[in-house]
Amino acid sequence: MLSILIPAYNFDVSPLIEELQHQAEILDEAVEIIVFDDHSEYHRERNRKVAKKFNLKYQYLEQNLGRSKIRNLLSQHANFEFILFLDGDVLPKSKLFLKNYISEISPKTEVIYGGRQHEFSRKDKNKLRWKYGIYKEDKSVKTRQKKPYLSVITNNLLINKSLFLSIKFEESLNTYGHEDTLFAFELKKKKVNVKHIENPVIHKDIDSNLVFIEKTEMALQNLKSIYISGQISPNEIQLLKVYEKLKFWKLESAFTSLFIQFKEKMKNRLISNQNNLFLFNIYKLGYFCKINRR
Repeated sequence: MLSILIPAYNFDVSPLIEELQHQAEILDEAVEIIVFDDHSEYHRERNRKVAKKFNLKYQYLEQNLGRSKIRNLLSQHANFEFILFLDGDVLPKSKLFLKNYISEISPKTEVIYGGRQHEFSRKDKNKLRWKYGIYKEDKSVKTRQKKPYLSVITNNLLINKSLFLSIKFEESLNTYGHEDTLFAFELKKKKVNVKHIENPVIHKDIDSNLVFIEKTEMALQNLKSIYISGQISPNEIQLLKVYEKLKFWKLESAFTSLFIQFKEKMKNRLISNQNNLFLFNIYKLGYFCKINRR
């Protein structure tokens, strides 16, 4: 019935595996859990032990493949018709998480997305990653349904295996960011039926401000790659829409110059606890202009 695919990288996935295993044991349907560790430096022994405890399919990769390749590799080892991608740094919100998904599966099912949430935490409330998650990623079913493809993230995604294998993740994107964006765009081109339900996971690994900014810069490099290659339409991404307008009004160079002049001040502000998402958006646009400058 369902293959759960978990890529692990420098994160303790044992709480996730324990919870999924307990939920799977009370189901009538067949469920398998497959964990591949993408050459982690940390937590690999703990992850190996919990996988062995439950006799799960587990593999430690001798070299890091990156977010796209490891998911493609995991899918090739799945034995069932439907696969559920879960990031290693999440936990199901509901004790009926797996049952909720299985109850939604029918012979016509193509894609189901359950959503993601960030819990309130005093220690995280000043973190830029937490704010971005709360205000940008944590969307209700009603909101996600308005833009069903744009709202798809593979941290909690159920998909027909044959459909996934016909698309896969773009393996040239071997660093962090926008592999989900391109995958969702391919779903849209194929007019795949995406169903949104309320079955979220809780995101547990909240990056520091500096790490999140560094990851964002990597993601923008990937966005440049798929934008320049024509793999995605600018109309699909708000940042690309604004960038295209800057180019149309011949303001790209001026905006880039201002960004270079104030980059360090903006970055220091974002790293501090006085950060905000408006400044973060300006920083992203400026950085994208800079790396596209000819």
